[in-house]
Amino acid sequence: MVKRLSMVLAGLFLCLGVALAQSEISGTVVSSENGEPVVGASILVVGTQMGTVSDIDGNFHLSVPEGKSQLRVQYVGLKTVVVPVKNGMKVVMKPDAGSLDEVIVTGYGNFKKSSFTGAAANVDPGKLADVPVASVQDKLSGSVPGVTVTSSSGAPGAVSNIRIRGMGSINAGNDPLYVIDGTPMVSGDINAFGQGQFNDTGTDILSTLNSNDIESITVIKDAAAASLYGSRAANGVVVITTKSGKKGKTHVDFRSDWGFSNMAINYRPMLDGDARRAVLSRGLENYAIYKEGKSKADAAAFVKDQIDDYAAKPVVGYDANNKPIYGWTNWKDLLFKTGHHQNYQISLSGGSDNTQFYTSLSYMKQTGITANQGLERFTGNANLTHKFGRFTLVYSGLFSKMNQQMANEGTSYTSSIAHYAFFDSPSAIAYLPDGTLAPGTQTGSYVQLNPLYEYKHSSDKNDVRRAFNSLKLDWNIWDALHLSEKFTYDYTSSVENVLWDRFSNDGAPGGTLQRVVSGITQLNGQTQLSYVKSFGLHNLDALLGYETEKYTYKYNYLQGTNYPGSLYEFSNAGTTSSSSNATGYTMVSWLGRLNYNYDNRYYAGVSFRRDGSSRLAKANRWGNFWSVSGAWRFGAEKFMESAKSVLSDGKLRVSYGVNGTLPSSLYAYLNLYHFGEYYNGQSGMGIVGIGNPDLKWEKNRAFNVGLDLTFFDRISLTFDYYTRTTSDLIYDLPVSAVPGYYDGETYNTTTPMNIGSLRNTGYEFTLQSNNVNTKDFTWTTMLNFGHNHNKITKLNGSQDEVISGRLIHKVGHTYYSYYALEYAGVDPTTGKEAYYLNDGTANARKTTTDPAAAKKVIVGDHEATLEGGLTNNIKWKFIDFGLNFTFSFGGKAYDAARWQHSNGGNFLYGGAVPAYYDINKMWTGPGDTKASLPAFQYGNNATIESSRWLMPTDYLRLKSLTLGLTAPNNWVSRLGLNKARVYFAASNLFTLKSKNLYVDPEMPVDGLCVFQTPALRTFTFGIELGF
Repeated sequence: MVKRLSMVLAGLFLCLGVALAQSEISGTVVSSENGEPVVGASILVVGTQMGTVSDIDGNFHLSVPEGKSQLRVQYVGLKTVVVPVKNGMKVVMKPDAGSLDEVIVTGYGNFKKSSFTGAAANVDPGKLADVPVASVQDKLSGSVPGVTVTSSSGAPGAVSNIRIRGMGSINAGNDPLYVIDGTPMVSGDINAFGQGQFNDTGTDILSTLNSNDIESITVIKDAAAASLYGSRAANGVVVITTKSGKKGKTHVDFRSDWGFSNMAINYRPMLDGDARRAVLSRGLENYAIYKEGKSKADAAAFVKDQIDDYAAKPVVGYDANNKPIYGWTNWKDLLFKTGHHQNYQISLSGGSDNTQFYTSLSYMKQTGITANQGLERFTGNANLTHKFGRFTLVYSGLFSKMNQQMANEGTSYTSSIAHYAFFDSPSAIAYLPDGTLAPGTQTGSYVQLNPLYEYKHSSDKNDVRRAFNSLKLDWNIWDALHLSEKFTYDYTSSVENVLWDRFSNDGAPGGTLQRVVSGITQLNGQTQLSYVKSFGLHNLDALLGYETEKYTYKYNYLQGTNYPGSLYEFSNAGTTSSSSNATGYTMVSWLGRLNYNYDNRYYAGVSFRRDGSSRLAKANRWGNFWSVSGAWRFGAEKFMESAKSVLSDGKLRVSYGVNGTLPSSLYAYLNLYHFGEYYNGQSGMGIVGIGNPDLKWEKNRAFNVGLDLTFFDRISLTFDYYTRTTSDLIYDLPVSAVPGYYDGETYNTTTPMNIGSLRNTGYEFTLQSNNVNTKDFTWTTMLNFGHNHNKITKLNGSQDEVISGRLIHKVGHTYYSYYALEYAGVDPTTGKEAYYLNDGTANARKTTTDPAAAKKVIVGDHEATLEGGLTNNIKWKFIDFGLNFTFSFGGKAYDAARWQHSNGGNFLYGGAVPAYYDINKMWTGPGDTKASLPAFQYGNNATIESSRWLMPTDYLRLKSLTLGLTAPNNWVSRLGLNKARVYFAASNLFTLKSKNLYVDPEMPVDGLCVFQTPALRTFTFGIELGF
């Protein structure tokens, strides 16, 4: 007993001695770039396994054993330093140029690229700061491999379509999830009537954001990070971080720019009056000879007698002697004009150790290139961070008021206005000889409509107001353990008025006013418990969370008709009608993530999320989504030391995960009933939505393997290969119409079903080089490109194809595949279009001029072989210069303006004739084997869907150019400024494309092209001042 007691006492004395031999020290770790604290830096006592990690303020506390005099401080992306032990020490860490030090913002935490195991990319910071654009989507174009940005209109505020690694759904949506400052936000078209009904522009809710308030944009492409967003992240995530305040004196920044815009290309060129007259004369001649059997001489007389009925030069005025003045009408010149834009912004930022703030106000106005197109926007932004004790409070508020004017374009309603620039004949007039606008019946137009007159007598205006507010409280419970609670309120209201007055084509004789007053509310709650800690060489990052989301949409619709005068309000209408509705959904989620790395060399991560949504029946309401990932940073291994002079750093990563997509319909599992349905003249209640209670989530399984390399401390390369498979695809399948059921929105007898699967495979490549980096001169280059192949792998049971007009969705083929007759050229004998039979027999490659004898086949698809961007940024002393190219090769588009494809039909003789009807390439008579165009003949009204109307989509475009001059500090300081810069910027400056591509290469996502406002070439002059 005495011996045992002696041993215990000896142990106590030994422990006491060791404790007395240790010293307690504290210190701070900061960055050399901005003096900001380095959060999560690893501090290790050299020669031991004892260490700690810096807290949110960069501070650390550590016990150092006797005899140990050095600390090793390391952080991903910063150079590791070994410093002597000293109480109250300040460790300054410098960037490690040879490391993968880019910061990836995921919304659930920020990571250095070297520690990130997934596939993500940031938009070039220079492009965010220096390229003035009106919309957020323009920042993404050509900046990130695997991301495609398209639009159906170039009008201000138009909706853009963004695809990340192709399309993953048919009916459930393909847009990515947008996250702003860590909170998922409402996105897409908020136009009350819906894009494509009265306008092709739509109203993109992202247009309410001021792009100058954005600090960073990160695109998450694989499941490693996206699976934490669960059911909303199958199509990728775009994470937007707005600007916040920094510690230091208050800065005032002012920015303003002005500019103008026009068409980026010669969009859908048309024949002028003389050339059109010549082509129509040829058509009349062919009609007389080959249809009526007339001789050449008689045919010439026939043409002379008839041509002025279709191509006479109109009277446009009278001279001083009252003699008529004749001239062709150039509708494109009349309808399209130069647009203008202006932008003003002022911001204040700064703060102390405990409080930082950023606030801004901006005004932007843009007019389109046609009448009745424009966007006027006011925005305000406020961001406040305040620390008190162990708590940090963060408030963020975005406010905007936007007025948008939209014009009828190419596919909307009955009298789409803009497309008449490509439809009306040069023989029709816009103005009467006295200079007044000609009413439609006096224009001589085939459609008896004057688009300039319609502009004056119709309008579509949308007044949008938005408030996006979030409040977050973070509690540092203990050491590296944090608990945060965040609440976000996103409210958008709009009032849209569509007016066709009493004199318009659509409104006559009494006028029509339609109004929709709508409101969108989204409430998000986020509770997160996080723990980030280093234990020597072991680094742990854990997260648990609970989230809620509640979405509500309400609208009131009013219509007034039969106005006795020109005061268009509903109280003056002879007839009024109205309707209203309210819809919504809720979702709750549990989530967790665990990331581990050893010595910043070996990384592993796992995440899990469980979503429950009201969009599905109770049996299928919950979905589980997860991911696993790992990475090996072999560039940090000792055996790589000898190669450091060439291969500065390297990392291999792999990830696999499952996320999902919800039905786009909020009540697809329910049968919906509606009062006011009529049957045999009686009003009652009927089914207007055929539900499917067995409807399930779409499941998206994603695999990604990637390689990150850095050479010579200045060249970085990233390569990714991925597969993405979507199963349980939701598709609206037809059901029997016998019971009288129909869908309440489309009046189609369909019901949603989980029917098939879709697969995307592809690769992405990014090469970034710091070509030159000296005191006075820097030059960086970034090249990115990628390829995505999309294929339908399964449809409903025995059905392996769904035909949808010019498109076919067929197993084994790309989703956007074109279905038409295969064009075989011109028949030398008749001059008619020839087609391959494709009848599945030995005669399949024989030709016929009878369209009914040939079979439709897949003739091409819209999938690009390669697309990407090339960026160069150069800075020499006080001059900065930037170029950004975008390109795409491979793939086809389809010219869907079928009424102009008749080779001599009524629409061509009554309206405009496209320039592709080149008279020098047309068939001239029997035996002509050189003709590349069929015979043009009056009366040809057949419009056959064939591969003749496919267009190559290859292009190279100078997407943006900037040139800036920054005044030296010693100059501007005399004026009380800390910055003064003037700049010039241009977008879509030139485009190289095939001459057979008649439309802009930035086209609708399916490649079906009719008429729409093309992309704009803009020129901008601006100034930036800092105080």
